[in-house]
Amino acid sequence: MKKLFAVLVVIALVASVASAQAVWGQGKMSAGVGAELGLPMGTWGDFVGVGIGGFGLFQYGINEDILATGQVGYTSWAKKNDISSGSSLEILVGGKYNLSKSVTPGFYGELQLGIYSVSTTVSFPGSPAVIFGGVTIVPASGAQDITGTESRFVFIPGVGYQFGPIDASVKYVLSGDVGNLALNVAYIFPL
Repeated sequence: MKKLFAVLVVIALVASVASAQAVWGQGKMSAGVGAELGLPMGTWGDFVGVGIGGFGLFQYGINEDILATGQVGYTSWAKKNDISSGSSLEILVGGKYNLSKSVTPGFYGELQLGIYSVSTTVSFPGSPAVIFGGVTIVPASGAQDITGTESRFVFIPGVGYQFGPIDASVKYVLSGDVGNLALNVAYIFPL
């Protein structure tokens, strides 16, 4: 039984390495799905709590070291102090550069640019006016929530590691006062 288990583990590792090689190379295409954990920074962190989301990813191999990427995702941001919450829809393009310089990619650097459509809802629990971030907000009569949406250009540097079909990365989303540290895990498969 132990020998069978060891053989299955070796087969899984070889298949994983072969899958990783299949997505890095000229003209090779791959897609993936993933999950994201977002930690808000700056002023954005004053309004929302931790974000949880998902995304779809497309990659095209320029050569053995460079992948062009496209990504669409959605993140829901938890309430902060029972007053405000938010969501973001992300549309990104960019690239990955293989830092491992080996046949099997491992560590890579990543840069993405795109649009974040950010929506924030401020709740007024039993109070006609609330002081939020140093500003007094007075809702229209009878209103309990105020929602605002804004689209922002974002710049996202990051680093990651790909082992077989599993891709894990850490990114920092930069856009003025809307920033977050994003921890991503994705399953990538060749097309």
